[in-house]
Amino acid sequence: MSDSRVSAPATLNLEDVEWRALDPGNPAGPHMAALWGDPMSGAYGALLRVPAGFESPMHRHSRDERVVIIAGASVHWTEGEERAAAPVMRPGDSLLMPAGVDHISAATPDQECLEFITQDGPFDFELSRS
Repeated sequence: MSDSRVSAPATLNLEDVEWRALDPGNPAGPHMAALWGDPMSGAYGALLRVPAGFESPMHRHSRDERVVIIAGASVHWTEGEERAAAPVMRPGDSLLMPAGVDHISAATPDQECLEFITQDGPFDFELSRS
């Protein structure tokens, strides 16, 4: 059995992270930068940069998604809820979006939002059927 513990400190400066468009067909949309793991193949921690005013379509993930707002502000609401009633999340606020819950995520219109997100398996994004 191998030991998966890190044996030496590792520093990654923000200016050195590699940003990738979540939707290569929409390079002006959200971008993700992995901090550890690989969001396409397994558990990970990443930064998510969401442009001001961006609003996702209704969607769900197959694993719990944990989010901490680092800069800017965002709103997240589930199917059947109204955007106007969703709390505005600001730096330091956190969210747990359970697996399978249909929701919309959006940055506020006035500024880009930077979020830390993590999941226990690969990132996925499935459009809601409703």
